[in-house]
This record gives sequence, C-alpha cells and structure tokens, in this order.
Amino acid sequence: ARCRELGVPVIHVHFLVHPGAPGFTLNAPLFEGLLDESAMVRGTWGARAVDGLEPQPGDHVVEKMRMSAWEGTSLETVLKAEGRDILIETGAWTNMSIEHTARTGADKGYVMVIPEDGCSTMNADWHRASIDYAMQNVALVTKVDEVIGALA
Repeated sequence: ARCRELGVPVIHVHFLVHPGAPGFTLNAPLFEGLLDESAMVRGTWGARAVDGLEPQPGDHVVEKMRMSAWEGTSLETVLKAEGRDILIETGAWTNMSIEHTARTGADKGYVMVIPEDGCSTMNADWHRASIDYAMQNVALVTKVDEVIGALA
C-alpha cells in the first residue's frame, strides 16, 4: 500500500500453468511435484492470489513457470518501462523463488532488497538458511518496517 501511495510500481509475479501443464519442463523434483498435485493451475483455487494481496488497478502482473521471476517472463521489460533498477522482493518460497530471483537480479545489475519478514517458505530452517547465507551475498536483507521507513 505504501509503494502505491508513493507511485512505486507494484509487480505481482504469479506461478501459473495451464491444465495438464503443457510446455512445462519436468527437470526438477519441485516441478514434478507441481504436476503430480495439479498445483498452480490457472483458474483454480491453488493459483489464486492470497486474500488481501490481489493485484490492484495500476499494478503489473508477471506470469512465470520457473523458480526465478526473470526466466521466460516480462519482468525486465516492465522494470525498464518503469525506469527501475532497485527491486523490493517479497513473497513465498524464500529459498526458491525469492532466492533465485534475487540471485539473477543481482547478476543483471539490479539492487535487490529482501525484507526477510515479508518472505516465507516451508519451514524456518529453509528460510533462515536462505536469509542468513545465500541472500547475504546478493541482496540487502532488511525488515519490512525499515523498507517502509526508507520509502518515506
């Protein structure tokens, strides 16, 4: 909400597949599980945005079918159109989606800001491993309140 108030673009990245996941490569156990469970299928409950976090008018929506929000998506096109080189990244799967996106963003020359209390994953150990080790090398790890304060 604070980003919207200040005119900072809000970009939602949704992991979506079509029913049966045509064109979805099953080259990793995580991806096999998605197919086995019929998860993240466009138009189903499992692919809906979390209540209260739905895209609002003016927000951007980027769709992906890989762990990183960069791979095969329009993310970089949106960022260039908005003239942005700093990303505040929050969301699910700290040790997968958040980490992969942060690593690639850093490689591409973007400043990656990760408010650790705005991210989650399957368990505290995976979250801490990602935040305390991997992210320290590719991003500014901080807290949501610090980010909001810095935006003011």
